Amino acid sequence: MGLGLLSLILCYQFIKDSSQSFIEGKGQLQAPIVNSKSSPEQEQAWQQTCEASRRDNMHRPPPSSSSNNTTHSLRHETKSDLPEKSNVVACTIAIHEQSYLTEWAEYNLHVLNIAKLYIYDNADNLELSNWTVDSASMSVEREGESGQNGTNNTNIRESSRISITHYPGSKQQGPAYKDCARRALSEGYEYAFFTDVDEFLVLYQHNSIMELAVDYLGKGDEDVHVDVEVDKDGKIRGASSDPPPTPFQTERNETRIVGSLGMNFRTLGNNCDIDYKAVPVSKRFQYRVESSYPMNVFIKSLVKLKWLDLDVDFTDPHFYKLRKDDNGKQAVKIDTNRQVRGGSLQSMRLYDVAAVHHFLHKSLSEYRKKRDRGGGTTGPSMLLIENAKKGLDNHGKPLPGGNIYDDEVWKRLVEKVPSYKHYDA
Repeated sequence: MGLGLLSLILCYQFIKDSSQSFIEGKGQLQAPIVNSKSSPEQEQAWQQTCEASRRDNMHRPPPSSSSNNTTHSLRHETKSDLPEKSNVVACTIAIHEQSYLTEWAEYNLHVLNIAKLYIYDNADNLELSNWTVDSASMSVEREGESGQNGTNNTNIRESSRISITHYPGSKQQGPAYKDCARRALSEGYEYAFFTDVDEFLVLYQHNSIMELAVDYLGKGDEDVHVDVEVDKDGKIRGASSDPPPTPFQTERNETRIVGSLGMNFRTLGNNCDIDYKAVPVSKRFQYRVESSYPMNVFIKSLVKLKWLDLDVDFTDPHFYKLRKDDNGKQAVKIDTNRQVRGGSLQSMRLYDVAAVHHFLHKSLSEYRKKRDRGGGTTGPSMLLIENAKKGLDNHGKPLPGGNIYDDEVWKRLVEKVPSYKHYDA
């Protein structure tokens, strides 16, 4: 087993069960210990260390004036078959994230042209009862929809483009996403993008997520097929995230239907900020970390709903099991290079077509709160909580400030929703 593959496996196991530290990188400064009761002096020392580390590794200084003073044309004229109507939904679950939700919703509705957002409010008490987006009023209310565990749920608010469902309880991300997929199918939608409120999909070669979906997954009965290599046991090269016990030996070539597209994370740094500011996250955090950052191996999935296996539990927010076609052949997930991939990780970190910009860390105080509330599928992890108190990331390294300038999310948001321009004044 190669060292690269071994490192990837260790990273995957750490994130899943938080049972060990996977340390990557070198030459970073050791941050002062910071905890939830840190003094201002300790936090300032952490901030100074963070900023010093950024200066040592900065790839590009910030522009002298806002890049948004110039109108950006984000359309790609090479694409001439842009579908007129979007048939892609986004599924997300949120708790205590109302401060970030409007920016995320407007980006998805107006930049990606998502047809509908299914938002599951995971708070004990419905936090989003009065939340609105000016461009998609939430004034319409509907009752009796299928909610948690298949029961009638009167805590659902809907407009033509946004649905809010009260979905309290621990570790509800998987059940909520499954409910979202079922509802989207029943309402006639064709694709679903499973994402979080701190994630913004950036498209580099397509004008909308619908165009991306049609390109990689096909439309209607016109599925996209990919050539695959199959061994004597029927296993497909690249389709498993587990290392093979012996080298893969191809017995035959086949074609398989593509049911899902995986796109890598691009993690943004925390800008060495200590506290929350009432400014959009895509304006506050415009420096990303190196592509080699361990979290960037993870993906988020765009799925063609008819190939999603709804008979199994959704246990992984990054990867979803696909069903078989009428000939008994399993549909497959591919990356943006149209190569078959399995599981939640794509170690190649592909960014030429699309990237999921992940505002994982935000400021120090926001990151601590994120770790305190825990993950949507795993719940709180004491190891990650303790790391966050010390100003450390998942891997026991100082939280990254970010050193590569990247305002791709912000400039797209400002172009499509001009009301955000006042933040550049």
